[in-house]
Order: sequence, then structure tokens, then C-alpha cells
Amino acid sequence: MAKKPVSRILVSENSLSLQECAFLIGLYDRYSDLTCRQDYNDRPLLDYYTLREAANEAASRVYTVAMRCREKMASYFDTPGLFIESFFIACMFSGGSHIAHADNERREDGRWVPNHTPQRDYTGVAYLNDDFTGGELVFPDLDIAIAPRPGLLVGFPSNHEFVHAVPKVLSGKRYTMPVWFAVNPTKAMQVRYL
Repeated sequence: MAKKPVSRILVSENSLSLQECAFLIGLYDRYSDLTCRQDYNDRPLLDYYTLREAANEAASRVYTVAMRCREKMASYFDTPGLFIESFFIACMFSGGSHIAHADNERREDGRWVPNHTPQRDYTGVAYLNDDFTGGELVFPDLDIAIAPRPGLLVGFPSNHEFVHAVPKVLSGKRYTMPVWFAVNPTKAMQVRYL
């Protein structure tokens, strides 16, 4: 039997500039109270559509950043046909965390089955700051922990082979821009410019 290939995770430094990181944090701080979407810690998630209604030019700039993440992911995973499925800007406060999970599957009766977002094939997380403690990105099954740094992009397949978690943020605010990608073009997010 052939040995299974080693799992790969993209870790790309300086994928966003410090100015872009500050711009995205500023957008979250200014517009997150307009969104009705929330994360598992009941914190607002600033999605593209909310931002487009509030500040269309800013939404276009954010989409451009997401497209650059797509290009890096497509190149690294040798998957040129990647489409942005969704993205948002998020902030995790002190005490916030995410339990171990896969982005397109869940465990049910001891086996992995599709979850509520089975269309997500790849996950990218762009980190916007590092002035907080805790909140690393951990892949418990792979024995990998990644410390967030501004401009860092981490990418991986969205399936159960890349179960990941975020331990509790101990102090400060942890800003990120998660981006999900699909290989099916019918699952691509709808973008329009005003």
C-alpha cells in the first residue's frame, strides 16, 4: 500500500502589508456594528455584503486582498480553479476561542460527514495583528501550532485531515480575515461593484 502524502499547510509571510492590516482592522472597528452575522463567541463578523452597503469602495479593496489570497492558495495547492466562497473580517476578544473543528465536515456517530458548509474546499486565514496573547492556530492532529503575525496567510484544505482550533485569547483583540474557497464555480460568492 502506498504511503499517504504528508499534509501540507501554506504559511506565507507578508501576504498583506502592515498598511492593509491596519486598514482592515479599521474597517472592522468602524462597521462591525452594522452586521447581523456573529461567530461562535457572539462577536460580529464583518462580511463583504454588509461592507459593500456601508462603504462600497472599501469593500472593493477588501475583495482585492481576498483575491490576492486566492492567487497564493491556488498556486501553493496547484489548484488554479479556486473561487472565493466567502470571507469576512473577524475580531476575537479576550476569553474567545474556537473548538477543534473542520470547515466542511463534522463528526457524527464516529465518522466524518458533510456539515452546513460542504462547498468549502480550502480555508485561508489572513492575520491582521499580533498585539494579543494566546489565540494561536492549532492543528491538534498534526501537532502544529502557528503564532499569528500581521500579514501572515495560513492556508489548508477544509476537510477533517486539517482539524484546527484557536485556544483562548488571554489578552487583547485578535483580528483576522478568514477566506474560504470552492472548486465549484457555482459556489463562488456574488460580487458586484456600484
